[in-house]
Amino acid sequence: MVYINKTTKTQKKIQQSLLDLMKSKKFETITVNDITSLTDINRSTFYRHYVDKYEVLEKIEDNILFDIIEFHKNIIKNIKNQTLDTTFEIRDYITVDNNFFNIFEKHLSTMHILMGENGSISFQNKLNSTMLKVFDITFSLLSLKLDDIEKDLLLNFQSASFISILYYWTEHPELKVKQILPLYIKIISNGIVNFVKDNMHTQKS
Repeated sequence: MVYINKTTKTQKKIQQSLLDLMKSKKFETITVNDITSLTDINRSTFYRHYVDKYEVLEKIEDNILFDIIEFHKNIIKNIKNQTLDTTFEIRDYITVDNNFFNIFEKHLSTMHILMGENGSISFQNKLNSTMLKVFDITFSLLSLKLDDIEKDLLLNFQSASFISILYYWTEHPELKVKQILPLYIKIISNGIVNFVKDNMHTQKS
């Protein structure tokens, strides 16, 4: 057990060192020597844990994606226990305590680096792919009558809009879930046009 804990601790230190380096250097330019120097370990120790820097990055990315998938499984399990029809309200299923933003909040600082100018495009591609699958599973519970193009557009629109909000949040980490969630629910519940109309100042004639 002591060895396992020490191994995990070393792996975490290596991951954090890579993230710290990516705050000021592009991932492509970072070397294993950079990582070992910052972590204060030798190269042999690094290679006992990881094949290369790409595996370190992959582990960091996969930790976030794993949390997303596991959290979504619980959401789907709860939704399946309820009846869904055309009268459903988003607020009945998404609450401050039970929503995706809570998962991303604890990963916000890491995502800020991964989605930043020094990050890797691999994470953004993986995140988009994961969110497409998540929303596909969610929408499948609604028995939607859509053709392939309509379904693809719906999924891509939902995924892209959600990820854009996450990106905005990484740039404004002072925001809390209770601030972002109500706006998100209002927009997806009413649609962009209705959201804009509801917040327009009435013109006086």
